Formats: sequence, structure tokens, C-alpha cells
Amino acid sequence: MSTLIQNVGSNDIRKTAEVLEKHEFTIEKELGRGTSRRTFLVKNTDGDLFVVKEVNYRDNETLNRVKNEVSILNKLRHGYIVTYEDSFEESENFYIVMEYCVKGDLSKIMKAQKNVGMFEEKQILDWLVQICLALQYIHENNVLHRDVTPQNVFLTEDGYINLGDFGCAKALSSPVCPEVYQQRYNSKSDIWSFGWLLYYLCMLDVWSNKTERRRLHDNSMAGNTPEISEMYSLDLQILIKQMLSCDLKDRPSAEEILAEPFLKEAVKRNKRISIELEQTFIRALNAFNKAYNAHYRDFKALVDEWGETTDSLEDMHYSTTAGSLTGAAIGTAGGITAVVGAILAPFTFGASLIVAGVGIGVGVAGGVTGAASNITKTARDKSLRQKIEKLMQDYQSVSTPILDSLKTVRRVMRKIIKFQSFVSSSTFNNVQMGLRLGRTTVAGVTEFITLGMLASFGRIAVQSANIGRVVAAASGVLSGILVIVDVVFIVKDSREIHEMRQHWRNDDPDKVTSDVLKSIAQMRKTYKELCTVLQDIHKTREELNSHISQSRD
Repeated sequence: MSTLIQNVGSNDIRKTAEVLEKHEFTIEKELGRGTSRRTFLVKNTDGDLFVVKEVNYRDNETLNRVKNEVSILNKLRHGYIVTYEDSFEESENFYIVMEYCVKGDLSKIMKAQKNVGMFEEKQILDWLVQICLALQYIHENNVLHRDVTPQNVFLTEDGYINLGDFGCAKALSSPVCPEVYQQRYNSKSDIWSFGWLLYYLCMLDVWSNKTERRRLHDNSMAGNTPEISEMYSLDLQILIKQMLSCDLKDRPSAEEILAEPFLKEAVKRNKRISIELEQTFIRALNAFNKAYNAHYRDFKALVDEWGETTDSLEDMHYSTTAGSLTGAAIGTAGGITAVVGAILAPFTFGASLIVAGVGIGVGVAGGVTGAASNITKTARDKSLRQKIEKLMQDYQSVSTPILDSLKTVRRVMRKIIKFQSFVSSSTFNNVQMGLRLGRTTVAGVTEFITLGMLASFGRIAVQSANIGRVVAAASGVLSGILVIVDVVFIVKDSREIHEMRQHWRNDDPDKVTSDVLKSIAQMRKTYKELCTVLQDIHKTREELNSHISQSRD
């Protein structure tokens, strides 16, 4: 449980933490709260950060608004819109899981900028185009945002905009456009709110003064558009005034704004996968290739050793006779139960830890008289123990660099997928895209991201996430090997020997009833899963590098 939850005595926070943990999220911190909603920064089991919005619905109207937002978010996939991840409902609370934008909302950036000066026009134009592309997309999908304000525009760690908060249990914010009073809200109404946002970006001193903001808004309702600093181009000043026009006919659409000649270069820069994101992908793929070349062979050798060790443990267990263990069978039963808990814990998400606790509590009441010689012989077999100890140490050192670098590649791919709508196939045989990755070399060749590469990113991202989960679970299984090696030879009776004969080299824990045999079967099952993981890691690397190579040909 996170430090936040440990330090907060509030039962409602604890209840929220318990609900989120059921869905494999851990609360990192609370980001904010309102009358009926709270937002949290959470982390999943892969270490990825997300924002969870918790909405308390006490009536059907609130619930319907929440479900409407989820319905909207679920169908929107765009480079400049916050990505919806998941949602679930429990105890009169609705939870929406969304992409986390590291740099916070635009209002925080504006507050910080006010202390050092005005925004450069190039920065404003980039944000203008990014937000406008998002509005164009949602308007084409018959969605109205209704609340385009600095608080609902977020910045990613790569510095580009994400439009978010699509009105969940929330009234319209000021300034309110004229047609709202006439109940004629349409896509041009979003342009009005957007125009005020741009005005505030240009006039930070006005934005920070609530009284002045209210005065200017009241004047604009009478057709008096506010003046903009002359440090910005006349083209930008005219566009903002058009966006703030009370007459819908004079207010441009998102499409018309993007067609403005003075925005041509900004549109060209932003209607594509950003250079920064492309460079991030190149660095991530280079790091993955480097880790693969340095550690993959050793990782494979360790997995092979895992399989050999599992077979050795089963052989040792089988070769022991039941007759020499008469006095020890009862006494060691608790220890065996504890070992099973340790081995199976990563696969039962903690439930078997209860079994482990019970086993440890049983103790060794029966003594070890009948098995003293065998215990002494096996427990002191230093070569086997040292082999397992080294296996444990080396496993982390060779798997971690590969998995960490692959995880970074996966995270970047998820970001790039959002921009897929900006990439269209060439009419000339689906060849090179106009999205340069730069001159940095990846596996000897890079030049373009191709449409085929983007199409495969989703599948590769899912595959790499599964790789991480299997290897992490295997670490938990591996940690139990040193315990089981000291008791693995303890056979309860002849029935267990018969069960071993019936299920020799078994990899399904459900096929056997013996606790020790279940543990060995789980180890063998994990070994086979790791063999698959090795193949997936190799295929992932080959596919990514092949895509880049083909795009240059």
C-alpha cells in the first residue's frame, strides 16, 4: 500500500485504495477533489502511471453524465486528446482510468510563465494548432467539448497538448458564449471558448485578474472584442477576434482556422508524429538493442538452467524412498506447505501467502528422526545449493536490462499509436512516409516510420507487456527454489511416488495433489513460459528493426 494511504486515516481513501487494488492499481497521490469527485495518480503492476477519476453518483442524472463521458472517451483516439484506458463501477462510485500528462494542466504553465514574461508566438501557434486539431477531430465525430479552458488542457512529458475532461458531472465554465443562453450550443461554441484561451495565453496579466476577465467578457457580449498585445502578429490578433465574435457566421470553424495561411508551418510541424517523440523512440530502440545484444544469450542460458534445475529437483524427490521418512513425514508437513505458498504466491496474487503462514505455524512437531541421514546429505549438497544461489543472482542482472528497455519502447509506442490518424498510406505503392526519424542509426538503418510499422505497434505493445508480467512472476517463483531444495526430497508415502510415476515431468500444478509436486510443476510451467518469452523478445526485436529497414528500401 502506498505511503499516502498509510499516512491518511480517512476510511474513504482506504476504501478507494482497496477498490483500485482489486483492479491492480496502487495510489501514488491524490491530485484533486471536488464536491462529488476525486482524482488520483495511480501506478499499475507494470509501473505505468495513470490518472483515475472517482465520481460519486447519488442520483441517476450524475451516473448518466459519467457514462456519457465514458462513452465519448472510449471512441476518441487522437494524438492531442487524453487517452481513455478503462472504467469500472463499485459502491456508488464510478472510476475512469485515463492517460497521465506529466506536466499538468495549462493553467499551471501559465502561472509559471507570468513570473518570467510572455509566451513566444511560436509556442502559442503550436498549442493553437494542436488544440485545433483535437477540436476538429471531435467535431468530425459529432462530439462537443463544451469546456475548453486552461484547466482542461494538459501537457505531456514531451511538451505537446492533450485536450481532456469531457464534462463528467460538471457544469459549463465561464466564459459562456452567447448562443448558450439561446440553447443553440454547437461546434462554433467550442471555438468561442478556445478563442478566450488563446487570448489569455497572449494576455497573462488579464488572465490572472478575475475582475478584469469578467469585465472583458461582459463587454464582448455586446460585440466589443478585447485588445491583444501588439507583440503578437496582426494575423494572430485578427484570428482571435474572429473566434470571439458573437456572430456565429463570423466565427471560423476548426477546419477554417487550420487553413489560415499564417498557420501553414505550425500545421506542418504538428500534424505529424513530433520530432521529439520520434527521437525518443530511436533512443528507446537503441537502448533495447544494446541490452538485447549484451544480455539475451545469458538470459537464454539461465532459462535453460532453470529447466535443468527443475528436473534435478524432481529426480531427487523421486529417488528418495518413503521408508526412510517415517518419522519425518508429520514433522516436515508444515514446512512443505510454507514452500508451496512461496512458490505459488506470484500466480495467486497473495492468496497462497495465507497457506504459507499456516504451514509455518504447524512447525516440526514430529521431528526428523527417520530422515536425518537424507536431510543431512541433501541440505549439505553445496554444489546444488550454490548453483541455485547463483541462478537467483544472475537472473535479475540479465533480465532487468532487457525488460526495462523493452518497457520503455512499449511506452513510446503507445504514445506514437495516438498519432496514427496523421499518417496516411502513400498512393504510390504504400512506400516511404514523410515522417523522418532523423539520422541516428538503429541496427544499422533508420529513415522513416512506415504505416505498416504503426499498424503493428499495438500488438507489439501488448506482447511486450505480457513479457514483463511473466518475467516478474518468474522472479517470485525463483525465490522459493532455495527453500524447496532442502525439503524437496521429503516423500509423504508410497501414494506420492505413484502420483509422480503417473505425472512424470508434469507442468500443470492442477494435475497433482502433492504439495511438493505442485511446486515442481509450477516451476516447470514457468520454465516453459520463459521459453516462450525468449522467443517473443527475439521476435519483437526482429520485427521492429525489420520495419525500419524495410521503410528505407
